[in-house]
Amino acid sequence: MADTDRRPITLAVATWDYLDQLSKLGTHGTSVPDVAKTLIEDGIRQAIKDGFLMQRPAPDPSPILERTLAPSITQS
Repeated sequence: MADTDRRPITLAVATWDYLDQLSKLGTHGTSVPDVAKTLIEDGIRQAIKDGFLMQRPAPDPSPILERTLAPSITQS
């Protein structure tokens, strides 16, 4: 599973109410955060499919690793 990052968001009261109604149906999740997550992720996947967004490859962790290891190697 991918890493997650929790961030607060501000939505209109009507949007929260709509998400709450969907959570009670259980079609997109059983809580407001679950429904919001599902709809956001589905929307991003659709935008990638439609060409509005481009999926990027995962960043190469080796430059970070080199910066982390370099000081300890040179100090030996």
